[in-house]
Amino acid sequence: MKKLVVFYSRTGNNRKIAGEIAKAMKADIDEIIDKKNREGKLNWLRAGRDSMGLKTTDIEFKKNPKDYDLIVLCTPIWAGNLTPAMRSYLKEHNMKGKKVAFSICSGGPEKQAALSEMRQLTKGSKVVAELGLTEKQFKEGGYKELIADFVRKLA
Repeated sequence: MKKLVVFYSRTGNNRKIAGEIAKAMKADIDEIIDKKNREGKLNWLRAGRDSMGLKTTDIEFKKNPKDYDLIVLCTPIWAGNLTPAMRSYLKEHNMKGKKVAFSICSGGPEKQAALSEMRQLTKGSKVVAELGLTEKQFKEGGYKELIADFVRKLA
């Protein structure tokens, strides 16, 4: 089975999480690049507004998910919603018939809206696992066992 971990990361947290998932799964990895500047406080506020407004953005990536059987999608949550970069990726790619899994990292407890949107945007796929991490778990290192449990569900 061909496996791909696709991630978007503004600060690097999800890059690290996705890297650990990909390594544990022995999967290929691909980064979604948001062409819109999201750096700095003002752009951070705009990013939250774009996320709450369910906006999309121009993105770049390298690998075609059609070439894979299992796709793990890793993203932060902004203002309780999916990031515009991940939303754009999921709208651009039909995941019908694929196995998918979601890994999200959030500063707060709000995860359900983003997970619900991810399920909706991957309609027709089989969701095999979901991982919801908090930024606190990530910063304190308490996420490694959660990643190991998540990866076991993907086998």
